[in-house]
Amino acid sequence: MPLPLLSEMTITELHDEKARCQQAGQTALTAGLVNEYHVWEQRYYLVESYLMDPADIELGATYGVANGTGLFIARRLNGVFAYGNLIGETEERGFPIGQLVPLDFART
Repeated sequence: MPLPLLSEMTITELHDEKARCQQAGQTALTAGLVNEYHVWEQRYYLVESYLMDPADIELGATYGVANGTGLFIARRLNGVFAYGNLIGETEERGFPIGQLVPLDFART
């Protein structure tokens, strides 16, 4: 049975799908199925992206990437994906906006 399209889900369905992805990912990880875990993890970030407003992503701003080590500069948006480059790299990369982590350099 194919997975439902995220773009056609209601907010409630998206939240349910997010919980399902977390549970399925945890089950896969517990079973040692790392590749399957990564599939659920990517779907989780896509679901998160549909729960966000793309207008909240500031072009030219630097973001962290969840579960990544690089810093990402968002250059353009296409739907729920941000395209740009990781600092130190020239190749364009794309990430679901739900995977981008705003950086807060303010000190408290």
